[in-house]
Amino acid sequence: MSLWRLIRGEHGVLAMLASTASYIVAGGRDPAVAALLAASTFLAEAGLFAHNDVANLEEDRINRPDAPLVIGAVSLNTARAVAYGSLTLGAVAAAALGPLPLVIYATAAVLGTLYNAKLKRVPVLGNFVVAFLTSMTYIYGTAAAGSVSTVLVLLYLSSLVANLGREFVKTAMDYEGDMKAGARTVAVLIGPRKAAALGAAVTLTSTAFGGALAYFSALQGFHLLASGAAATSLMLIYLSALALKGRWKTYRDGTLLAFGITLLALVAEAIWQLF
Repeated sequence: MSLWRLIRGEHGVLAMLASTASYIVAGGRDPAVAALLAASTFLAEAGLFAHNDVANLEEDRINRPDAPLVIGAVSLNTARAVAYGSLTLGAVAAAALGPLPLVIYATAAVLGTLYNAKLKRVPVLGNFVVAFLTSMTYIYGTAAAGSVSTVLVLLYLSSLVANLGREFVKTAMDYEGDMKAGARTVAVLIGPRKAAALGAAVTLTSTAFGGALAYFSALQGFHLLASGAAATSLMLIYLSALALKGRWKTYRDGTLLAFGITLLALVAEAIWQLF
């Protein structure tokens, strides 16, 4: 259980579902490829989360006093072995998928480790890296299928922009703690209300991609995905208005639900395409 908490295993499972479902929607049908894709995605998530705890141990002593490394449930050497071992094994699996999937995997691994060590303290760039990595699962699955899917590119773009907006609003929520810690975030630099307004505007922009995703999904016969994308876009419009009104926690929790609807629709679409 301690190792599962270290690697945030539930995040790996969700990312694995996203990449594998994307592979199927993009036309992939090879079980061996799907298995390698799922394994490499989970291992990347596991490695990066373990590395995050290694790189931020001192901060976690204050912010996450119950973290596995902080309470001694997992040793530092074990965490390092899990981090680098998982990333290495994931790279081996990605290499078996082909050159492009390997490049995407390596890019995500390098950016993730840089974020953990340095970039999370860089305003805007750090937020962008989080949004980028969160959304890369869709492109990774598409690359494994060896095709270019307009629908999945739009899904990636809508996810990227929406997650970036969410990151900005989260800096507003963390403003007081970040001020005390001396962190340089968007909210610290421009103020929490302006940061939340920026996040709301970026989130609202993502619905343009979401609308296009719904339209092109319907055109290509992906009706389940189209419905999920439309529902998510409508929710994000409403949640952006809430962020402007200062209801940041509702926005944060609501956007997580909205993203979950899209993922559920993607997985349902993939299952439907198999039959």
